[in-house]
Amino acid sequence: MQLSELEEKIINNNIEEAKKLIKEIGYRKNVKAVPLLIRYLLDTDNNVLRNAIAIALSDIGSIEAIEPLISMLRHPKTIGARGTLLYALESFDCSDYAEQITDFLSEDSFEVSRQSLILLESIMNNFSIEVKQKCTKKIQDKIEFLSKSLEVLMDKGTSRVRD
Repeated sequence: MQLSELEEKIINNNIEEAKKLIKEIGYRKNVKAVPLLIRYLLDTDNNVLRNAIAIALSDIGSIEAIEPLISMLRHPKTIGARGTLLYALESFDCSDYAEQITDFLSEDSFEVSRQSLILLESIMNNFSIEVKQKCTKKIQDKIEFLSKSLEVLMDKGTSRVRD
């Protein structure tokens, strides 16, 4: 009954009522709801609904949610709204996705970069030395690029002052 009611609320765009049901589903750890929640996680364009679903999936703790949550991180429709997706992933061992998560350390918003770091810290002991090296290389490459960019800007700024 609860799942059909949830689907009706979502279809009718009654987001506040849907959020209440989703929160209850997460609280009760209703594993039967996982396929429906994943479907709407992937389909919705509503960030509020997506975030509520992500938290409920995290609360339920079904590993089926990992890949859909990861895929939503890369989706263009989540630009500017990825912090909660990363937060939801903290309930899971996402060590297989460490390299992808590393990409968000320097992208998007402050919330996303910090949530990425928190997530990486929580799974750090679960991934191999090879993965740690790959993640470190990604970060070093970004630092090198930013350092070169800073040098260019400082040189150009200095030359204008001289003129």
